[in-house]
Amino acid sequence: MIQTAFGFIRSLWTQRRTIVELARRDFISQHSGTILGVFWNYVQPLTYAVVLALVFSFGLRQNRSGDIPYLPYLISGMIAWHFFAAGLGNLSGIIKAHSFLVRKGNFNLAILPLGKLLSIMVPHLAVMAATVVICWLNGFAPSLYALQLFYYLAAMACLLLGLGWITSATCLFIEDVQNLVGVVLQFGFWLTPIIWNIRMVPERLRWLVMINPACYLVNGYRDSMIFRVGFWEKPWETLYYWLFTLAVLALGGLVFRRLRPHFGEVL
Repeated sequence: MIQTAFGFIRSLWTQRRTIVELARRDFISQHSGTILGVFWNYVQPLTYAVVLALVFSFGLRQNRSGDIPYLPYLISGMIAWHFFAAGLGNLSGIIKAHSFLVRKGNFNLAILPLGKLLSIMVPHLAVMAATVVICWLNGFAPSLYALQLFYYLAAMACLLLGLGWITSATCLFIEDVQNLVGVVLQFGFWLTPIIWNIRMVPERLRWLVMINPACYLVNGYRDSMIFRVGFWEKPWETLYYWLFTLAVLALGGLVFRRLRPHFGEVL
């Protein structure tokens, strides 16, 4: 398995230009038919977070973030979830969307999820920078801890890659998989401490929330921009996340390799 992993990493390096070109074409195609183009990638998650903050802070008169302003608390977690949900939702149909490449026997279809991740990562980096500024304006000046945003982004990309291999391959044979992903993301939004604080959950039950890997990522974004907590200060949570992610990557690679020879039969 280790040799297979290293072999795959080497193949990614040799095909790096292809991956970048896939990302570039996907990025352009997403916004070629809109007037504001890529601007929508920035405005959607930010405006949604602002609306929620206004609703809970003024409409319902509840501050679910504790002692800190609700807007930076909400938006720092919201952008992490937005990237995760957009990534998983897009990756589920990536093979079907590129069905013309399936018949090219020499094309490595496993790199398609990487191209998609790079494509949506570009606007996400801009949204992260905007969120850092918003937090700054609310009294949370940037620090060296903000650099670990890149760590959490890489950690999220690894998990999404494994999930993308699983969902993109299986949904070709079971179309309900893509619908199931949408349902899971809907429930996941409310079960992840994005608009609410994990301290609202009794301490003896918090482990039920923490087993959700998205919780590690959402809290990680907040730790980087607001609370100034390093991921190394949460060794058990970090260990659990990476064991879970490596298991998903291994399972995803196995599922994709086993189903790859049969893609042409269903497309």
